[in-house]
Amino acid sequence: MSVAGMGMAASGAFSYILCHVTKTVEAKAVISRSYWVRRIMPVGFFMAATLWAGNLVYLYLSVSFIQMLKAFTPVITMFALFLAKLEVPTGKVSFRLGIALGTALAAYGEVHNSFVGVAIMLFSEAAEAIRLVMTQLLLQGLRMGPFEGVMWMAPACWLWLMLGAAVMEWPRMLAQGHHLIPLQHPLLFLLAACLGFAVNVLAYATIKLASSLTLKVLGCVKNAVVILAAMLLFAEQVTPLQAVGYVVSTAAFGVYTHIKMTQIAGEAMQPEKPGKP
Repeated sequence: MSVAGMGMAASGAFSYILCHVTKTVEAKAVISRSYWVRRIMPVGFFMAATLWAGNLVYLYLSVSFIQMLKAFTPVITMFALFLAKLEVPTGKVSFRLGIALGTALAAYGEVHNSFVGVAIMLFSEAAEAIRLVMTQLLLQGLRMGPFEGVMWMAPACWLWLMLGAAVMEWPRMLAQGHHLIPLQHPLLFLLAACLGFAVNVLAYATIKLASSLTLKVLGCVKNAVVILAAMLLFAEQVTPLQAVGYVVSTAAFGVYTHIKMTQIAGEAMQPEKPGKP
């Protein structure tokens, strides 16, 4: 949580500089203190929960298996979008169920399975789905660009992460002297902060321009690259059943992505209806 909190602090600071110091990006949204507490702080909570659980799970599961389980996130996001009435159930549901089937096969084929690890991963995915839906609802009601979105969201996430870190991490960090590690490797932490800032901005831009579900679909390519890297760099074992399960999930991803992009392109080509005089 402490490392994730440092990344959120850097993202918020970079965005604030761009919006209010250099004014490279125009800040359009007017956010009151009460609105920030009522609407943005809850989003920050689920964002912090996602980061905490998403980092913790690496202590229990292999890197490749975690990426396979991430393929199930769009299914959870889909049902959350249905409940929030941001998506309408259609025939595309069958392809999302294919994602769930492939993920189940991958989980069944895992050699070193951990019930605790899978439970933590499912919690992380549920928190991520809720966070994405709440962010999409929030951005639909505000004229807020990606940089401005990070500027308002990052501090909320940072507060929750620091609250958790103060209870669960800081006593041990101070006792063992681990709080000095960032000072010993400043360039490495600065690079990580810059990459995290770029990821946050691109994520908000994708949610704003497309949808939260589209963001998770695009993450499929990233997951596949990470799995291959884990196999090559860390010699992690991927069983044939796991491979079949992930191929099923990826194929379902591909079909869904094609249908979704075709739908978006069709809507963009439709002429706007004239308003009432």
